[in-house]
Amino acid sequence: MTHFDIAGRSRVPGAAAFLAGAVLLTGCGGSGASEGDGPTRQDVASLRSGAPDGEATAKAAPSPDAGRPQLRLDSSDAERNRYWHLYAMCLKEHGHKMLPARGPDSVDDTDHSATARAAVKACANRLPLQPPEMDRASNPHYDDDFRAYVKCLNREGLEVTALPDDSGWTYDGNSTMSAAQQSQVDRSCTLEAFGGRAK
Repeated sequence: MTHFDIAGRSRVPGAAAFLAGAVLLTGCGGSGASEGDGPTRQDVASLRSGAPDGEATAKAAPSPDAGRPQLRLDSSDAERNRYWHLYAMCLKEHGHKMLPARGPDSVDDTDHSATARAAVKACANRLPLQPPEMDRASNPHYDDDFRAYVKCLNREGLEVTALPDDSGWTYDGNSTMSAAQQSQVDRSCTLEAFGGRAK
């Protein structure tokens, strides 16, 4: 069992609309209003962009994460497995090497061929996004939460060591836990460490 951090992917911050170089023009007479009456409708410049109502004045580039399935901390195993299955099947359909002896959804991560790179690119919109709490880019407490997660795993008997960059962990030895027990410990520690306090 390995915990992966995919926070290294590129992210596009939320777009902010702004108006640059706007110039306000005021009328210089000829409005028909007498002096002292204040500005009339014709004397006040409009900041309308010229775009039809309802259209954004500035179009932001679409996020590379748009359309990708978003996992939550409380996503069920069935939901997670379904999303990962769809991603693996997409890679397989696009020619990425698989490891069928390890299971139908086992992707050969040593395949760095041009075909594999093209498959990863073609299937990018199917790669599940980790919960925001487990994404270093959106969780300012990520490193603290990750250390608490690894501490919990060890407290529960999994015996793991964190990678130096907090992007994952490795086993300290052979675990005596069943796969189901390991999965349960991983799930409960993830919820405890990443979802256990208000951010």
